[in-house]
Amino acid sequence: MSQKKTRYHIYDTVRQDPEQVTEFKRDPGKAIRASLRKKKKSKKPVIVCPDEADMTQQVNEDERTCYLDDVISENVGWIRIQEKTFKRWMNEHLKHRKLEVEDITEDLNDGLALINLLEILSHKSIGGHYTKRPRINAQKMENIVLTLNFMKGEGIKIVNIDSTDIMQGNMKLTLGLIWTLIFNYQIAANLRDDNSGGGPKKKLLNKINQKLKPSGRKATNFTTDWMDGTLLACLVNCIAPGLIPNYAILNSDDKVENTRLAMDLAETWLGVSKLLAPEDMASTSADDLSNMTYLSGFLDCKVKEGAPVVYPNRAICRGPGITGVGLLPGKPAHFEIDASKCGAGDVEVTVIGPDGSDPVKVEYAASGDTPGIYTGTYHPKDEGEYTVNVTFCGVDVPKAPFKLNIYGDGPRNKLDLSKVKCEGPGLTGEDILPDDKAWFKINYLEAGPAEPKVEIVGPDSQPVPFTVEQDGKGEQYVQYKPPKFGMYNVAINFGGMPLPNSPYKVKVTPQVDASKVKISGLAQVVRIGDSPVFNIDTSAAGDGKLEAQIISPSGKVLKHIIDDDDKGHHTIKINPSEVGTHTINLVYGKVPVPHGPFNVKVRPESEPDKVKLEIGMDTIRLGKPTSFHVDTSEAGNGDLKLRILDDKGNEVDVFQDITVGGKTEYTFTPTKEGTYTIDASFAGVPVIEKELKAEPRLKLDKLNIFGDGLNSNKPLKVGEECKMTIDASRAMTGAIKIREKDPSKMSADHDKADLELLVVGPDGRPVALEIEESDEGVFKVAFTPDKAGEYLFVAESEGVAAPKCPINLKARGLKSVKIYGPGVEPLGNICGFDTHFIVDAREAGEEKLSVDIAGPGTGEFKPQPTIMEQKKGLYHVKYDQSLHNNYKVEVKYGDEKLNKGKPFKPKVHTHNVGAFNASRRRVEIQVTHMALEAPESASVDDYIDLNLKFAQRFKQTASVCGTQPPQVKVLGPNNKLVDTKTNVKDSMYKIRASPVEVGPHKVVVRCADSDLVYGAFNNMFNITT
Repeated sequence: MSQKKTRYHIYDTVRQDPEQVTEFKRDPGKAIRASLRKKKKSKKPVIVCPDEADMTQQVNEDERTCYLDDVISENVGWIRIQEKTFKRWMNEHLKHRKLEVEDITEDLNDGLALINLLEILSHKSIGGHYTKRPRINAQKMENIVLTLNFMKGEGIKIVNIDSTDIMQGNMKLTLGLIWTLIFNYQIAANLRDDNSGGGPKKKLLNKINQKLKPSGRKATNFTTDWMDGTLLACLVNCIAPGLIPNYAILNSDDKVENTRLAMDLAETWLGVSKLLAPEDMASTSADDLSNMTYLSGFLDCKVKEGAPVVYPNRAICRGPGITGVGLLPGKPAHFEIDASKCGAGDVEVTVIGPDGSDPVKVEYAASGDTPGIYTGTYHPKDEGEYTVNVTFCGVDVPKAPFKLNIYGDGPRNKLDLSKVKCEGPGLTGEDILPDDKAWFKINYLEAGPAEPKVEIVGPDSQPVPFTVEQDGKGEQYVQYKPPKFGMYNVAINFGGMPLPNSPYKVKVTPQVDASKVKISGLAQVVRIGDSPVFNIDTSAAGDGKLEAQIISPSGKVLKHIIDDDDKGHHTIKINPSEVGTHTINLVYGKVPVPHGPFNVKVRPESEPDKVKLEIGMDTIRLGKPTSFHVDTSEAGNGDLKLRILDDKGNEVDVFQDITVGGKTEYTFTPTKEGTYTIDASFAGVPVIEKELKAEPRLKLDKLNIFGDGLNSNKPLKVGEECKMTIDASRAMTGAIKIREKDPSKMSADHDKADLELLVVGPDGRPVALEIEESDEGVFKVAFTPDKAGEYLFVAESEGVAAPKCPINLKARGLKSVKIYGPGVEPLGNICGFDTHFIVDAREAGEEKLSVDIAGPGTGEFKPQPTIMEQKKGLYHVKYDQSLHNNYKVEVKYGDEKLNKGKPFKPKVHTHNVGAFNASRRRVEIQVTHMALEAPESASVDDYIDLNLKFAQRFKQTASVCGTQPPQVKVLGPNNKLVDTKTNVKDSMYKIRASPVEVGPHKVVVRCADSDLVYGAFNNMFNITT
């Protein structure tokens, strides 16, 4: 709550006039009248703040104001008194939640104080979600709206008050709102059983006057009657007799002292909080609402144990000096006064003779060993009526003053007491139970001219009321109800003298054995809304009637239902609607059941503030399951909703165990470092907001993993060791334990490592690791891939992966790649025909295959290979051999060159002409360069011009081919010759062809004298229609 002190502003129509402001300090009414007479032009009201230097702050029309007549009549102090009283009333309730309001114009504007106050007063949850730490106006407004809606739901009428007034600190309307709460929850609650008519103010006044009745005083209002403090002192003494025994002689001029005395004693012994300052109640500005708030606390107050109170109504007076029986003029009149149960105080006895004569001398003193018992004597001189008055602490005892007649010679001497006949169970006690009608008859027709007088005293020495019916023929019918078991004394006097057998001893005894009554199923604690049922077995206690009385904390008798089976088995069902301890009184056969009364504590339907979070830590381990308990055993009925949020507001998975005895265990595992919040509500009310900080034992962000083996751009090699380094020296203090995460090598749960490493091979199985600490906190890690494919490296601590993990690695088994086929062999390739070879990389892992081919000579001729993957990892490569002689074929799998980095060197031969005789020599013509220029396409019957240029050298000439230049032939789709005309000049061929078929054509260069082929250009041009 706000620490700022309260500032009291008085709002009126004082104009902005420095002279009148000064005058206002001395006489507010005079200052206002003077300001009104001046009629200045400004129409804005002005705040007059006596506690500030600037006395003239202007405010808007909607600012709070106080009425002019209040100020003029010098009642301006009521605002200050009312604000103080209402604030103290609020704090009396809020202290139970350790809250305090210091300024009602500021401390209520966020709605939190009102929410807590309403929950305390109503014994209910406010319901709905509210902001516990409102920072912006929208949140404050929502809280206040929630309180106003709750009040409407409680049936409280709210007039001309909205949330804006409270948030802006409107003093007048805020006081009105608090008064509404006081009236509904304190005053009206104590007036519900009053059907006397009139308004609440009149009813409250009637209740107060009922308390004042023993004193004979009466209150007519809530202001001036209470100003001198004597009426308040009288009220305190009436509730607790003897607490202020001198209340009747207090000096009314000492009004503040009188009020302070009464308030102090009321607070100490009656529990009535001092909501008002004595000076405020004694002030001429006394506020009736403030006084009503304070005085309503006396309606249900109770005297505390040990209070110095007295009880004059418990005094018992007896003897002929009190009753007049047998007294004669001039003879001593003896009496006895029993004030042993009245408390500490003085007894005073006075006797007044006939016709108001001088007081008769009375002698009396304490007697016996029992304190409070007095015996005394006085001597009546004359005949006539005497008045005997007995007081205790200045208060008349029951039936006082006593009136008695003394005769010198009268009817008493002519009476025959033996002829008075008395009979009936009321004198024997036969078959009489408490609260049953006990009766007896007195027949005195022949006993003389007198009337019987009856006095019945119960076991506790208290008089028992009775009724007398007179038949007018000398017979009386007396009836009484004994309230309890015990011995009763029935005294019957006739003509002032006791009958021979008087007093009659009447013993009222139980007819059942209540000790054998058995009670089961009586809960010690129940909730509002529950309908508890308990069992009572009276089958072994005798015949009797079971009676029950359930009393609520406010003293109301609750309705209940008793069912029985006529065999002594009973069930009692109650429906409590009030919070507090309920008292159950059980009586069987008029006998209280032993060990009673029985108490049942009724608590609110739900008490969200009783929900307890049991967790012994604020910091939790990352990756480790965290368990805690939520105890709702004392919270009543309601649903517990719990969630755990990470620092980004995302919900975390929570495992909920079974609930035992109101306790529920929850478990969650933090998966990342940061703050986790346990957020819980019960019956719709937020109850838990606990922050936990998740930290790893090993700080992974300080962990450094490096090494060539982790370079994803440099694949691993099957069979070669992969090495890496883990530097954890800055990630953790103390000894660090790193191990391989392998189920077959896992240690017990209590021996977990700080960092676990795992490498998973292509087949999904873990790969063995070698781990060695090379320096403090620095580890060397190595493994050897045994097959090609994808490997996965993971480093984790408590289930949380290290940065950059998992790391994907590739291993290649290039040694397992097989390449075979004529396309890479030195023999078996014929010029002019396609060749091929196979690449089998099925055991080498998944990589890209690339093939680069360079033709004979300078290598400018580069056939383009065709690569087909027949199966995964099995490739078929085909390429064109248009020229004969040596080729270079380079094969790469991934980034690695196969064949130990060297190219394959297949040799392309000319067409096979068979074996030569020994006399013949083989001619080898090597075409070192040959280029063909041709259009890509042409139409049928068009001329096609081709240009062929080549260089040749003959290693050896022979008659096989002669020395003629090669011939150039054009072949159609079906290898049919196309008519050509050839012109040769300086190794330049100009050929004109006349194609007649549609489709691809090729050019073949042959030996002029044989069918040796130097080269072929396949699909050089295409003929279309």
